[in-house]
Amino acid sequence: MIFKSPQYFTSNYILEFLENSSAVFNMNERAVPNVIMDYSKIKEISIIGLLLLYKFIDYTYQNYCFKNPDMLVGDVIEDAWEKYEFEDLINRYILNKDITEQAYKKFKVKVDENFIIAPQPLLRSTQYSSESLKNEFLPKLHKYYNNNEKIVQMLFTCLSEVLLNFWEHAVDDNRSIVVADGTKTKIEIACADTGSGLISSLKGNPKYEKLPHEYILSKAFERGVTSKEKTHHMGYGLWIINEIVNRSKGKFHVYTEGFYYKNEYGKVKKGKCAYWKGTIIYIYLPLTKPTTFSDILKTTSPNLSSIKVNFL
Repeated sequence: MIFKSPQYFTSNYILEFLENSSAVFNMNERAVPNVIMDYSKIKEISIIGLLLLYKFIDYTYQNYCFKNPDMLVGDVIEDAWEKYEFEDLINRYILNKDITEQAYKKFKVKVDENFIIAPQPLLRSTQYSSESLKNEFLPKLHKYYNNNEKIVQMLFTCLSEVLLNFWEHAVDDNRSIVVADGTKTKIEIACADTGSGLISSLKGNPKYEKLPHEYILSKAFERGVTSKEKTHHMGYGLWIINEIVNRSKGKFHVYTEGFYYKNEYGKVKKGKCAYWKGTIIYIYLPLTKPTTFSDILKTTSPNLSSIKVNFL
């Protein structure tokens, strides 16, 4: 059995990857022999492609899907692992070693004059508390973007919501990473988990438990939709990201439990796709017209425009 990735593994080819990989979610504890993970033909890979390969490898290892699989890699994927500091993490899987926090501690927010790379482990410990994330991300975002408050607020809002979405819903996945990769003019944010998917989480709300899955996913992007009503959760998260993407003319993809939602430059496509246990989130934002939470409230709810929302 051979598992392959797209040759050009960017956001445009996520559906292709899911088609090729979804069978693995029926292989728990099967220890399937003679499996090859062939990544040797990759010619280009972005952060979402890198992240999905990592989560695929992680899932198969943690759930004993394969027995001593072979992994074929070329220069492109090896260079990407090194650039984004995944090298040690992946090698631990290849060498069949337990993954510990030591591998995650090597991840650092890196900034130079050309780009910012921010791989962030999504672990539930004091080291990765809300306050520590503020201390790690915000100063470097301010420095890199020359204290452009609108850009920093927009990016931190999106990063915060992705992190909160994971911490609230992917309770049985503690080996995920969110990655941000940007320049002065654009940024990509990606996260993938194999925990409880977005649809399953919303079905925990009695209002949605009997609705069709595709409809539930569409509802998730409306303001006020939450799996935890009558709590402090306002249900603004995915809605506000979607609004930011619309106004910035960017991209917002969500794939979860056999369904997808793609907003590209304000045009939405949604439907069924190959199964992924958990949720995949991908955001692409041009930075020429940054917009903030406050900007959006001024036009959608003027009476709430003075609200200060502290996402983390």
